Amino acid sequence: MEKILINKYPATRWNDATPVGNGVMGALVYGAVYDERILINHESLFNWCEDKQIPDISASLPIVRDLMDKGDYKTAEQYYKKALEAENYRPSSGKYYPAFDLHMLFENQNAFTDYSRSLDMKNGICTVRYRENGKKLKREIFASGKECAVFVRLRAEEPFGVKLALEKHDLCDLPDEGGASKQTRELYKKSIYSEFETWGGLHYSGMIKVIKTDGEISDGTDKKRNIDMSGESCFDGFLRISGATEVVLAIKCEKTPVGAKNLYKTLSFEDDYQTIKFRHRVRFSSLFERTGLSFSNEENISTEELLLKSYDGAVDNRLIEKMADFGRYLLVSSSIGCEFPANLQGIWNGDYSPAWACTYFNNENIQMAYWQACRGGLSEALLPLFNLYDSFKEDYRENARKLYGCRGLLLPLFMDNGCGKKKNLQPHVLYWTGSSAWISAIYFEYYLFTKDTEFLKNRAYPFMKECALFYEDFYVYDENGKLKSYPADSPENRPNGNFEGAGEMSVCINPTMDFALLKELLSNLIFSSKLLGIDEADAERYQKMIDAIPEYEINEDGAMKEWLHPDFLDNYHHRHQSHIYPLFPGYEIDRDNRELFEACRVAVDKRLVIGLKEQTGWSLSHMANIYARLKDKDGVKKCLDLLLRFCTGQNLFTYHNDWRNMGVTLKFMHAGKPPFQIDANMGFTAAVYEALVYSTTEKIEILPALPAELECGSITGICTQIGVGVSLIWDKSTVKATLSARDDVTFKLLSPEYKALVDGLNSTPDKNGYYTVSLTKGEALTLVFSK
Repeated sequence: MEKILINKYPATRWNDATPVGNGVMGALVYGAVYDERILINHESLFNWCEDKQIPDISASLPIVRDLMDKGDYKTAEQYYKKALEAENYRPSSGKYYPAFDLHMLFENQNAFTDYSRSLDMKNGICTVRYRENGKKLKREIFASGKECAVFVRLRAEEPFGVKLALEKHDLCDLPDEGGASKQTRELYKKSIYSEFETWGGLHYSGMIKVIKTDGEISDGTDKKRNIDMSGESCFDGFLRISGATEVVLAIKCEKTPVGAKNLYKTLSFEDDYQTIKFRHRVRFSSLFERTGLSFSNEENISTEELLLKSYDGAVDNRLIEKMADFGRYLLVSSSIGCEFPANLQGIWNGDYSPAWACTYFNNENIQMAYWQACRGGLSEALLPLFNLYDSFKEDYRENARKLYGCRGLLLPLFMDNGCGKKKNLQPHVLYWTGSSAWISAIYFEYYLFTKDTEFLKNRAYPFMKECALFYEDFYVYDENGKLKSYPADSPENRPNGNFEGAGEMSVCINPTMDFALLKELLSNLIFSSKLLGIDEADAERYQKMIDAIPEYEINEDGAMKEWLHPDFLDNYHHRHQSHIYPLFPGYEIDRDNRELFEACRVAVDKRLVIGLKEQTGWSLSHMANIYARLKDKDGVKKCLDLLLRFCTGQNLFTYHNDWRNMGVTLKFMHAGKPPFQIDANMGFTAAVYEALVYSTTEKIEILPALPAELECGSITGICTQIGVGVSLIWDKSTVKATLSARDDVTFKLLSPEYKALVDGLNSTPDKNGYYTVSLTKGEALTLVFSK
């Protein structure tokens, strides 16, 4: 099936517009026929960023621990918050900010026909088509990486006219909350030139340049303008182009006011439009097609039709394929060739005050956005993430030292692109210490998939080691010689129990996730120490800490316990599934440990059944990944279907919750609407990959959780931790697997659904169904299994 999304009507909100991007700049295409806006974003534009020195309140730690040891959790919950407020520490986090709009007014003569707005995901190009008086009109929009600009090409079979303006983004997205008065709005309306200043400290610049047209150009005073204008100053108001059959525009945004002349020069290209477009297509498709996916050969139809067909419950396979491809498209568009990783909305935002400031959340969201990267052959998408986290090490050290009196790195729960300090004073934010270990896991996974030992030695290992140093100082030993983690938070759940404030507070002792993260971090450090031949004494110390980690526990319902302290009881009514980390995204628990494996299954089932109304779009994506690890194909399908039916918009952007409020998820409204979040889009793709190929450092499983409805299909180019690429073609009776080795390797291979080996190996499986496969560097082996 074509890798093209088709919309049959234009967007009226930015949330429904079609996204294009090159990592640095993003654009959202509404696709209106007459009054069109293309919203421009720049990855670096965070407004209201503030960096303050954290007051040293580390003396509070023993006080809070004493309160918790006495069972006074209610006082402990607010202690750190009050201590920081007493020091007048109330910094603000930056908010991701829309740069400006390209505003186009067309001189339409009659009603249009044959409308479509499409996105070619393979090539990264948005196209708007329609007819007027029977004549074709077409627009192409893409964001070029090399030129770091957005290009717009307008073409028509008959001459047309258009007015162009570079304006502050549509003010309907300026919320009234926070005192956005009429006077404020008028100030924004006057900022329609190429340099923009905000009350939150941003000062940036933008320009539209006509790089080709066969029409006549004039400015807002109807003074004729030459196409090779000098660029000495920006135009004011608008440009009018008349009598044209072709117009090519280039749009640039810079994070500083570079000056009109300098910005104009950056929009002066040696190559013509067709050459730039060709180069963009080659680059984008080479990234997108590293992995290929197909679930259907049926005719391509619009996303509106697919969503409508699926809404009653029978989700179309074409929609699942498109959604998985779209998540991959968003990763390529937001995370390669840029300075910063994708934020909560990737690089696309039209709200002046977006939900959760559209920042980087380290307790679930940014991790989910990148689960697909290495598996899908896009490991370089992680490099901006590493650059961001490495740049804030001094801030992380200040967090550890001044909040808890510890050495090492303590990452905040969330942060903007200008500061890595803990700035939000909510207790669950202050008491969450797991970010350091969870982000460390991404560093290590990059090594596992790339086998880049220089990266491991120079970047991953030092980062992980300094994160472990924090935990060495922060954790204490209880009377039984076991590690104790407190004050803590199990994101962002509130435990039940028999203490005052139970079910209402987040502060806790010994959340399961803390120990799962610590065990993984220390294990990865021991592995790295051995591989690199360094720090043997440190590795011995890490092993002693692992030996002191409490055992996981199972509650009376048979579910994995979320807290390993008797005062804190499970609360199933929550969107996070933090305690299932050892199963996913970790690798500690698999079906070889049947008891804990089944306890994880019960735990996630409780979330989906009892706690369905507490779920979100991203939590459904998370659960789909968990069910894939559980080899539960029905659970995978149910979660993906719920996400598509209730939390997906017309352009396939995912929403934080059920945007129709039909009782399937929790209800959350921001500025009158549920917010778009990109993590569910990205997590959807990761779940599909997990359902088709599972790997560890020792084994590969093919089609471990393939939903029955996806009975025929193919996937190419999936990467594994072993260094073997996997491509699959399957139907109702057989699966053909092609395994390609990067280096000499021996591993175990399992095909749980298609168990009978028909061709490719002269060996028999072990008692668990695993075949032993040995490949030499560069070798490709094709195996055929049947049911």
